[in-house]
Amino acid sequence: MKITTRWVVVIAVILSTVTLSSTGFGRGMHGGARGRGGGGAAGNLCNSGSALETSLAILDILIKPNETQKAALEELKKAAKEYSDNMSRVCAVDIPPSVPEKLAASETFLETALAGTRSLKPVAEKFYASLDDDQKAQVDSLVFWPGF
Repeated sequence: MKITTRWVVVIAVILSTVTLSSTGFGRGMHGGARGRGGGGAAGNLCNSGSALETSLAILDILIKPNETQKAALEELKKAAKEYSDNMSRVCAVDIPPSVPEKLAASETFLETALAGTRSLKPVAEKFYASLDDDQKAQVDSLVFWPGF
């Protein structure tokens, strides 16, 4: 693949991820303007599953993985899909009316995000360890990890 085509793909992924984040993609309690104070970092976590899935989807094109790397990448994509589905489910909740209900919902949201991150970590580390230095540099600059 030509370098120009690679950069077009990278730019498209970055723009689509920025668009998802800025439009309040995650609905409900933590997404966009509806959250009235529930957006911010929480809104970014609600969108993080989609951003992660999107950025992982193009790694086959950009890093040209070998068979071992491809297997580790597929395992990571599966874990990212599970994380994204769980975050979408939790983030789709409407804003609770009372402070105690808001705190309980926030606790559920944060527990889901933490559990998802903990399940992603070993799979991501396995994939990352299989990469050469150039591939690692591409992954470091391209993949959007939850919370960042």
